[in-house]
Order: sequence, then C-alpha cells, then structure tokens
Amino acid sequence: MLKSTKKAITSHIPSFPITLLAKTCLFSFTALPLTNIAVAQPITQITTPTIIDDVLINPDIGITDHQSFNIHSDPWWNKPSHPETSVVYFRWYWEELEPQPGHYNFQLIDDTINQAAALGKKTVIRFMTMAGKDEVYYNPSPNAGKKILGVPCWIKKQIDDNTIGETCTDDNHFVVDYKNPILKKKLSRFIKAMGKRYNNNTNLLRLDVGLIGTWGEWNLASQMGYQQPSLGHHGYNVKDLAPYIQLMRNAFPDKQLSIDLTSPDDEITSYATARGLGWRADCIGDWQAGWNHMENGYPDTINHILGNGYNQNNYADTSFLNRWKQAPVDFEVCQDLDYWSQNDNDYTIEKVKQTFDFALDSHASLFNMKSGNVPLIYKDLVNDLIKKLGYRFEISSVEISSRFKPSSAITIASTWKNTGVAPSYNNYPVVWRLRNSDNHIVTYFATNNDIRTWLPANDRDSNAPKYKQINTFNLPYDIKPGNYKLEVALVEPSTTTAKIKLGIDGRTHDNWHYIDTININH
Repeated sequence: MLKSTKKAITSHIPSFPITLLAKTCLFSFTALPLTNIAVAQPITQITTPTIIDDVLINPDIGITDHQSFNIHSDPWWNKPSHPETSVVYFRWYWEELEPQPGHYNFQLIDDTINQAAALGKKTVIRFMTMAGKDEVYYNPSPNAGKKILGVPCWIKKQIDDNTIGETCTDDNHFVVDYKNPILKKKLSRFIKAMGKRYNNNTNLLRLDVGLIGTWGEWNLASQMGYQQPSLGHHGYNVKDLAPYIQLMRNAFPDKQLSIDLTSPDDEITSYATARGLGWRADCIGDWQAGWNHMENGYPDTINHILGNGYNQNNYADTSFLNRWKQAPVDFEVCQDLDYWSQNDNDYTIEKVKQTFDFALDSHASLFNMKSGNVPLIYKDLVNDLIKKLGYRFEISSVEISSRFKPSSAITIASTWKNTGVAPSYNNYPVVWRLRNSDNHIVTYFATNNDIRTWLPANDRDSNAPKYKQINTFNLPYDIKPGNYKLEVALVEPSTTTAKIKLGIDGRTHDNWHYIDTININH
C-alpha cells in the first residue's frame, strides 16, 4: 500500500479567475508582466511505500545449496522443506579437475555454473588438495565409493617417494607438503588456468580459498590429529602460506575471495583479511559439551586475529570486526538442522536463535545448511534469519517534482535503507521507468548510483542509516497526455532487468516496484 500526497509551489495570481485555477489544480501559474504569458511551476508528489515482512530470495545472499542445485527436485536429496536459494556451493579436489598434467576438466565446472545459472543462481566454489582419512566420494559422483586422494596421482608420484608404480594406492593418508617446490609450481599453473577461464564469469559469485589442508580448511586435523591440528604446529608460517593467498588474488582479481577461520595458533586468516579477503567459518551451531566452536573456537580465534589472544599474532588485523563492510562473511553449519532437532537438549529454540544471532551479529551474507531439511520447530527462526542475512533494501519515501509536461525535467528524490546486516558486494543500479495505461513501458531513467555503499546498521538493535538519491531526468518530448505508473528496480548492470526484490509493497510480475502515478498534461 502506498501513501501519496501532492503539493504545488504557488503564488498569488489575481488576474486569473478561481474557475480557471480549479481546472488546473495540478499546476500553478506566474503571470509575466510584459507578455501576460503564464509559466507552469513544478509540483511535488510525496509517496511513502508500505514496508513488508516477507521472506525475500535475492541474489548473492541467503541460504546456500550444498553440492546441489535445487534440493526440492533432486532425487539424491529430496529435502522439500529446504529454503529457496539464489546461491549454490560446490567443492572439488584438484585430482578431479586436472587428472592429467595440463588437461583440465573444465566441463565439470562449466556444467555446474551453467546449470545453476539456468535456475537463476550464482555459484561459490572451493578448490581443495587434501581429503580426510578414508574419505570417499559419494553419490552422485561418478567416483562414488572411491577413496579421495586430493592432489592428482601424477603430482603425488613426483613429490612422494613412497608412491610406486603407475597408479596410486587406494590410500588417502598422504599428507601434502605445501613447501614442496614442485607442488607449488604445478598448483600455481592449475590455479592460473582456472583464473584465466573463470575470473570474468559473471555467474561465479566468489571463491572460497581452500588450497591448504584437510578439506581446504587450513589445518591438518584428520591426518595429524585433532589435538594439534594447526599448520603452525607442523612447521608452517605465514611466509610459507602467503604465496597461496597471492596466487588466488592474482588469478581472480575481479572476484570476491574468502578464507576459513583458522586456529588461534595460526596467523594466515588475519594476514588474508587485512589484505581484502572475506572470511567464513565452519561448524556454526556446535554447542557440544566441553570444547566447542561457539564458546571456544570462534571467540579464541577472533581474539587472536585481533591481536588479543593468548598467542602472539605478528599479523594481527585490528580492523577485523569491520571488514564485513568491504568483504563478505559466510557460515556453514555443523551437521544439519535435522541433527539439531534430534538432539534438542543441546539445540533448544533459544540455542538455535543464539546461533543464528551470532551469524547476524557477524554481518553474514551466506549460511550453508548442508542442503538439509528445516524441521518445523525451527521454521520461524530460519525465516527470521533469511530476512536479515546479507542486504535488505527498503524505500522510506519518494518525492517526485516536475511540471509534468513533455520534455520537462522530473526530479526523483528517494530515501533508501538497508535493513539487513551486510552490504551488497555487487552493484545493482537504481533505474526508474514509466508505464502507460496499456502497460507499455514508455521510458527508462537510469542512474549511476552504487548500492555497495548502502551499509546497514552496525548492530541489529540500531536503526539503519538512510541514503538519499536525488536524480533529475527529462520526460520524453513525445509523451502523450495521461496517467503513467512510476516504477523502480535495482537492475543487472547495463540492463533494465530487475534483480533485487525490495522490502516494500507493490512488486510487479517482473520484480519492479510500483511507486506512484503521475499525470502528464500538454
């Protein structure tokens, strides 16, 4: 529902009869003393859109599908209560993508990105080099049941003296040496090839930098034990690991990159975030008795990143808690929500809300639920989470000022708010359009604004700041008299395709939003 008012800028004109003024109530006139010709003055219409509380599925944010495209129709998953998504998340081991030296399985990546794009979704990917002990590929992979090595067999034969014969043994206890110059050279060639092909792919949202460690999580937990899994305990320092960060940045200069939170013994996360990478954290929602991620892992690691931990950090990022303003924050659950509901002593409604609030307080944009069900007990909490994850744009008011005649100027002053918890890290410019009574679009008005600067409040309990857009255009010279609907959209750059659903009433079938009706007179 829209509230609209009109006001005219008027002056006292004694030479015109009252009846004429009544007939021309949309305009005011000023008499010119020499020619006795009247000139119409602008009037202003003020509209206040109605804010809505709907769940909105928008680009680049929200719940992600995990190794799947559409959970509702995928026979391998069959999770009808999983939320709608706009992002899919896929991980691949190096051995899958370069089975022979210099021969890349681009088809696997192309098919994944294209299949997601056909559903209107973008893709986040991770390249990995080492699996967990005894980990196997699972359905629907063509390698289902086979143990995962991680690195290609051909590179293992070059760097591991214990690899004998033409094939690798069915064993994945191999621990990669990330200081090995041969490995570094071949991995660099692989990443450069990936960057050359995918850096400019607009359907690739970002890359999760996971070249190092078990599952790409920058630790050696599975192979070396969970008591001392950090890379620092096994001879690695930032000097050894920083080249892998730079490798990804050089290969993908136009893509968002993120890195896992590491342990409070390592410094690579703070090194990366201080240089523009976003961050992500696995195992959100881990509240198990004893040591757990929520009460121990995350707080200890974040304190270490800030330089306040019990271990010295030579690369402390003192601005870490504000990095979300330029780089994304993502989370991935421990287990899934079905598991949570089956262990309701640990996962009460209050505990799950506390988990989701932590993600929102961290200014998260994506939340990976492992493509699991949302049990009914958590449905409202998940919906509330989705409403705040990432950005959520609302329009508080719109002022339209014009003489409302062909070729005359029209000024649109709009006030916007981001009531989510993060900015949009991609720009979707504001565009206005006029639609006539026959539902034909008669003109578009493009702006040069950048919504990436529209930040939300610093915390969930504060009011979002307001951002005012003032744009002046000219009405078409050949526009015909009549009523026209003024509509607005945040569009794909260089197009008129609306991409973002706003948190206001009046959405049209093509995701534009009706704002007000204006009347054009000759």
